Amino acid sequence: MALIKDYEIQGTGVTVPNAYHVITDLKVHKRMADHALPPDLAQPTGLTNNGVRSAADLPVYWQAGYVGRIWVTIWSSAQARTDGLNPIGVAGINTTEVEAEISIGTAGLDQRCEFMLDMADSAPTDLVQAYNHLKSLDFYAGCTED
Repeated sequence: MALIKDYEIQGTGVTVPNAYHVITDLKVHKRMADHALPPDLAQPTGLTNNGVRSAADLPVYWQAGYVGRIWVTIWSSAQARTDGLNPIGVAGINTTEVEAEISIGTAGLDQRCEFMLDMADSAPTDLVQAYNHLKSLDFYAGCTED
């Protein structure tokens, strides 16, 4: 599976039409308890989100459960990937860990490659959930699937 979307190579002004975005790594981390919210002195309570800690309101960074961390590798086309050519970009948390031999991150997407996994027996696979998460982001609006 892959997502097809135009991709601008960061810092070059070059846009590659119909680039091939593939999840090349998905790590699952189990968080046993909600983490304390960090201080926010701009709030009257001194707490992030004014201290509201309902599970529905907690962002993925503070919520207990299974966290999926996605790394995406981007090639100029499916054929470029098949031919073993170098990728043109990467996205994910700490993208330098991706074995792409490049360090071109994707501005505005890297920190959004983390989501809460649904662990119910009837839930889709982790990989399907990861692609669904990506498709829910503004960055991938209007993409097609391969």
